[in-house]
Amino acid sequence: MNRSELVAELMADLPEPGELVYIERRGESYTWRRTDADTVVAGPEDGATLPDGWLYYSGTWPTQDSDKASAFFDDLFAEMEPSGSGGEDRCRWSLDDPWPHWH
Repeated sequence: MNRSELVAELMADLPEPGELVYIERRGESYTWRRTDADTVVAGPEDGATLPDGWLYYSGTWPTQDSDKASAFFDDLFAEMEPSGSGGEDRCRWSLDDPWPHWH
């Protein structure tokens, strides 16, 4: 499914807060699945190659408010990229500056 289809599918059946969700991207194609701490997805199935990007999420999902949902998913997809595609790591900052400065 593409990004829009993924968002629509997740919004149609929002995971519960704290429920672990695995999302992966291969090119422009996305897949997702619900999981839990005992059944974490550890890698590709059936000998498939590694995905281009992936993440696990277990936080609070957006409500049906389209503005909040849009911002949430923009951030979620941006966060996915560093995990598998070697992009900028949004969770780290310079060791010379141990506190992030939000503008």
